[in-house]
Amino acid sequence: MKKLIFIFILSTVFSCRSKKEVEKGPVVAETKPAPSWVSSRPNSGFKYVGIGFADKSKTSSYAIEAKKNALYDLTSEIKVDISSNSVIYTVQNNKTFNENYNSLIKMTNSENIEGYQQVDTYENDKQYWVYYVLDKAEYAKQKEQKKQQTITKASNLIASAYTDEQNQDFSSSLKKRIQAFGVLTPYLNEEINFDPAQTKGLKNIFDLTSLIQQQLQSITVAAKNTNSELKPYQKTYEPLIYTLLVKGKTPLQNFPFVVNSEEDKLKVIEKTSSNNSGEVQVKVNSIEPMNQMVTFDLNPDISGLMGSDSLGRAGVNVLKQFIQTAALKVQARVRPVSLYINCKEKNFGKLTGTTIVANFIQQRFSGQEVTITDKPETADYIIEANADTREDVSSDVLETNYGLKMAALVIDLNLKTTVSGAVIYNTQIADVYGYANGAEKAGINAYASNKLNFRMGEALFFLKRKMLVY
Repeated sequence: MKKLIFIFILSTVFSCRSKKEVEKGPVVAETKPAPSWVSSRPNSGFKYVGIGFADKSKTSSYAIEAKKNALYDLTSEIKVDISSNSVIYTVQNNKTFNENYNSLIKMTNSENIEGYQQVDTYENDKQYWVYYVLDKAEYAKQKEQKKQQTITKASNLIASAYTDEQNQDFSSSLKKRIQAFGVLTPYLNEEINFDPAQTKGLKNIFDLTSLIQQQLQSITVAAKNTNSELKPYQKTYEPLIYTLLVKGKTPLQNFPFVVNSEEDKLKVIEKTSSNNSGEVQVKVNSIEPMNQMVTFDLNPDISGLMGSDSLGRAGVNVLKQFIQTAALKVQARVRPVSLYINCKEKNFGKLTGTTIVANFIQQRFSGQEVTITDKPETADYIIEANADTREDVSSDVLETNYGLKMAALVIDLNLKTTVSGAVIYNTQIADVYGYANGAEKAGINAYASNKLNFRMGEALFFLKRKMLVY
């Protein structure tokens, strides 16, 4: 009996509880209140603070994003104090440089910073927060250790560069000096000193940048016995070749350059490099008529020299703030294409003493891009035109029916290069006619035919395209 009463009481209690839960609805977990560091940034004289958050709706990897932002925030607290003996002290008024440099420092620090600790995290349905701290004394100690290790690494590169220089390997020597500068970029706001015994007398980073500048300035262009020449409107161009020397003696081997010219009428391939003999090729894409000397700038390409080298490329943009890569000047003459015309005009095998065909050719080639010369040895091209008349096969029928003679004018045109003598174009005009009571008179009339102008113009159009490409 007692058991039955107990079971009844329990059933009544649970029944009432379930009814109340239905009336109140499901229990919802309360949102954890945000810690004070989310709304009010902590301030510590002994620690650097980094707080970052990420929007959950924008990325699924919000935790990683928040940690990255916290590290950036941490490094932003580490102020860059510029020493009066530092490299960037001389350009501290350059706003653009300072912004770029500070961004570089922040990025470098955020990637390499060590010893920080995670104090707390917080999240709600919209955001994820991270709180880091870094002991200032420990950071200063680690930074000084890294700085000395970096200076040692740079010193080893400088010493190795001297060895390359003694072996006349200019490119490798310069590359290692730029690498040395590159590894030191995180400390350019501080004083950096070398052990002169290890670096062959270099005392500080000022000496290093000065040496890099001097090395670049030691590049010279060897004197040429003949002037380089260019002709307008050519299909292809032979590269212009110049020899580069180090200190006027040793060929500059395997060194990249950027080529440019201020002439709008001249287009060049902008990248080039010296070969094992120190020869550098300037490759031309197109030239319009100018008939003058043109200048090309050969700019030492230290970015190209470093290639994909991460050590060097990190410092190249900063290095350019402190050195000048003066352009080397090389020249070439642009002159018109020189043409010699060798024309023989005959009438039934006899020279006419006229220059009808020759004059027409001269008119067609008159312009800025071509000059006519009377000396074949000075010409780039030679046009040979052999014109002669002969009695046409239809002449007898015309004479029988109308008492007229018919003469056909035949012109053989050949275009030759002076250097090789090779014929690069040839054609024949054979459908120009003249009529008269006599054969010789008919031949003279053939030279005066309007059709001659049309057929000559057509033939010379294609011939000219072998000389000039517009």
